[in-house]
Amino acid sequence: MTLSVQQIEPGVVRLRLSSWRGRALGYDVSAYLLHGVLVDTGFPGVRAELLDVVRTLAPRGAVVTHWHEDHAGNVSGLAALRLPLRMHQRCEATLRARPPIRHYRRIVWERSARLSVPLLDFDPAPLQIIETPGHTDDHLVVWDAERRILASGDLFLGVKVRVAHRHESPLALLRSLRAVAALEPRILLDAHRGVVENATELLRAKIGWMEETIGEIQALAATGCGEREIQRRVLGREALVGWVSFGEYSKLSLVKAVLGCFSSSVHR
Repeated sequence: MTLSVQQIEPGVVRLRLSSWRGRALGYDVSAYLLHGVLVDTGFPGVRAELLDVVRTLAPRGAVVTHWHEDHAGNVSGLAALRLPLRMHQRCEATLRARPPIRHYRRIVWERSARLSVPLLDFDPAPLQIIETPGHTDDHLVVWDAERRILASGDLFLGVKVRVAHRHESPLALLRSLRAVAALEPRILLDAHRGVVENATELLRAKIGWMEETIGEIQALAATGCGEREIQRRVLGREALVGWVSFGEYSKLSLVKAVLGCFSSSVHR
């Protein structure tokens, strides 16, 4: 397990976390310290290293962007240290329930420990917490309005992200992206891409690509195309992660998620 600490600019620190299994698949994850607030907690496999850094940096609290184990994996350890924590109530409920996860996720990140102790709350001001559902329904971002920095969790991930979890809501994600793009952030602190410059321009590019892609998927479905054929024509052949995850995080799941959004709206 490795944890590196990088000063981005005054008051902004990146904690880059990885394991050999994650590196073999091209994955690492970052947490950030912003205005003395830790944003995300990393994955369970780096627990000891993260807790040591937290003891040294002494943040005044932590915000968890969502429940996935690479972001909330050390909540229980931080709670045991009595570090105040903020998260969506659905995130807290999920961490207390500790649902099972697929084997590939356990290999890459390990499974989060059950949250079993009460949480201490804190006021993250001058930072603002903004609800940004889509990637998950409990997703939050942290906004530093003074410096126009957005700690974005998994909101962005890249302009042309061709894979998704089946439980994602691409339409909700689009609304969240539009809301944060309207803030005109200068920098994104992305959990997997690191520090992203030209943030507003790239958010708008992602919005445009998603609007086009969702439209193409919907149009092909209206002609009677099957999901796998839509995937092939719009997104191309299945990605390696799609096979490794047995379809849980895949191009086909993105197609299913898009069509599920429209199906849900029709049946409301």
